[in-house]
Amino acid sequence: MDQGGIRNLKCHYRKQLLLRILESYDRNQDCDISLLDAVVLLEKSWRLVTELTIRNYFSHVGLTENGGEEDVNLTLSKWLEEHGVNAFS
Repeated sequence: MDQGGIRNLKCHYRKQLLLRILESYDRNQDCDISLLDAVVLLEKSWRLVTELTIRNYFSHVGLTENGGEEDVNLTLSKWLEEHGVNAFS
C-alpha cells in the first residue's frame, strides 16, 4: 500500500489516542493504555479509512486502469501475473 495509506491510518490513530488522553484528563484519571487498548484504537482507526481512499491508493500505484472502477482484487491479480509474482509463495 502506498505510504499515503499508512499516513492516513496513523493520523486517525493519533486522533483517537489524543481523544482518549483528553477524556482521561477531563475525568482526572491516569491515562493507562494497554496493548489491548492500542489494538482497539487501531481497529477503530482502520474503520475510518474509507473505501474510496483505498481505491485511490491502488490507482496511484497503477493497479487500476480506469481510476478505481475495476474490482481491486481482479486488478491486483492481473498486476501480479503480469509482473511474474506468485502471490502464494
